Amino acid sequence: MQSEQAQISDVVVGLTEQLTQRASQNTPDPHNQRREVQAVFADTFNNFKLFYQAALESGFCKARLLSQTSNGLSDVPGLNNYQTEAMIFNTRFGQQPFTIALCESTLEVQLIYKLAIKYNLPIRVRSGGHDHEGECSGNHTILIDTSRIKHFSYDDSSEVACIGAGYRFYQLTPKLAEQGRMIAHGTCATVGLTGFIQGGGWGPWTRKYGMCCEYLVGATVVLGNGEVLEVYDNRSENNGKETPESEILWALRGGGGMSWGIITELRVKTFELPDEIHRFEVSWNQLEKNASDEYVPQKQRPTIEVLKAWEASIESKCTADLLGTNLKVNAIAKEDKNTKEDYQKLYHPCTMYGYWQGTEKDMKQYIDDTFGNIGKNTPKPTVTCTKVGGKVKQAAGMASGQKYHYDHALLSNWARESIADQNVPLHSLLQMQKQAFKPDYDAPAPHKITSKLVEEDGLSEAGYEQLLDTLTSPLIQQESASLGLFSYVTLGAIVGDFYHNLKESETALGVSFPYQKSLYTIQYQTWWNEEIKNKLELQNNPVYVDTNRAMDWISASRSAEIQGAYGAFISFKDASIPTPVYFQQSYNRLVKIKKTYIKDDYNHLRTRKTII
Repeated sequence: MQSEQAQISDVVVGLTEQLTQRASQNTPDPHNQRREVQAVFADTFNNFKLFYQAALESGFCKARLLSQTSNGLSDVPGLNNYQTEAMIFNTRFGQQPFTIALCESTLEVQLIYKLAIKYNLPIRVRSGGHDHEGECSGNHTILIDTSRIKHFSYDDSSEVACIGAGYRFYQLTPKLAEQGRMIAHGTCATVGLTGFIQGGGWGPWTRKYGMCCEYLVGATVVLGNGEVLEVYDNRSENNGKETPESEILWALRGGGGMSWGIITELRVKTFELPDEIHRFEVSWNQLEKNASDEYVPQKQRPTIEVLKAWEASIESKCTADLLGTNLKVNAIAKEDKNTKEDYQKLYHPCTMYGYWQGTEKDMKQYIDDTFGNIGKNTPKPTVTCTKVGGKVKQAAGMASGQKYHYDHALLSNWARESIADQNVPLHSLLQMQKQAFKPDYDAPAPHKITSKLVEEDGLSEAGYEQLLDTLTSPLIQQESASLGLFSYVTLGAIVGDFYHNLKESETALGVSFPYQKSLYTIQYQTWWNEEIKNKLELQNNPVYVDTNRAMDWISASRSAEIQGAYGAFISFKDASIPTPVYFQQSYNRLVKIKKTYIKDDYNHLRTRKTII
């Protein structure tokens, strides 16, 4: 007979075999795990089919509900409507939504949003499509496009324009000019007003009239639960206390896009157009060819001198007719990364873009006063200007009523080298053509952007050196500009007449835009393949030798310390920057508003850089 010890041993062996088999059964099978995730994905695809069917049964027009399998012919040979509508401004991103719903009314936005939530599908919202991180679209999402919501009206008594969410500036400004009115629009003609105003709204009017968000007085919004809310400052109806409407309006005034619902209409206070408007450029250190056929800056005036003169001009209380301005400074290659450059002897191509209220004579006097020559032999900058707006003199016999001219040249590019040709140095094309600025609608192109802002007290001397050090980098290649790759900063003036004189009462609603006291923005940019010639080269394009290093330059600039600079501007979105950095002192209140009033329990209204 088997001994007791042998029996115990047999039991232990049996238990071990059972445990081993059980463990084997519980060991994850990578193939099965993948299949399980794919099953969930299949469920999502099935939900989209149910969504699509329900949208059509609810009366949504099939020709405006585009998908990869249901689309019509476009006016671009070789592409269908879905493919053309899927493209966004930053072509570095190529998202493929489940569907693009081209909505034409608040009711249609509400329908599509509610169906997306019912069928457990993620959404994105697009008006102008200029989100620099591509967050206005997304893969496997329901893309709610509001670009076709284009109703417009103007009320003389309140000076308020009611503007559908689909308007872009080049479509909107003529309608306002017909009334002799304007809003503080931006510098890119194809930007949509909706995202622009939620980002704060910097542009060529900022010194005189402030950020565009300062003028938002109401909006129509689809909330997180699908309800429609008319937003305005109604605290007087509630004994002066905050209301959902007033708090959401405050958030819409610079608190970033999408967090607060889907906007279908904006109500914006307007201002009177000036009698005469000029747009001008002043350029120093233009590029020229050297003996090696490389473009290098002429040594006309040190960058630090140009920068400090421009700063003094925007901070002055005697330059009220300078409506708005930015200063573009191109990055240049640093030949020896081990050598410390003397920042006071650096020469970068610099261009001041300005917007002047008044006569051309006064504008030129302002330029001379601001950038007067230091020495007898100092070359003068290149100045180009054009009249872009103002009152029109009417001939005898014409119908009464004041008429205004407002040229799209006013919306010409302030921040891109889109006029540069592969073999033409900066600005010389304009000089050769003997014309100022043709309208620039900022065609879509791949790019990367990051930003900082300058504090009220300005940069320290070390800050100037640090800023110019970021613009003199071994990551910038000497040949890049000739290949169609441009890297630079644009410094956008905030300080000026409006914020000098802003004295808000304690009861004023205010804005969530947190940088009213900043002097200017610092926007680092790198763009490539902007010209059709470059685009046609597809992948056989020499520009791709340099693009990774250019984007590394953006990353290095983001991380660089610049004494006197802080924060980041949400309109110049860089997903690598933490969201609280964008909104500074407004962030906690914005989080509270999102949680308390937007009725979005599962945070359907989200992208990477929404408030939560």
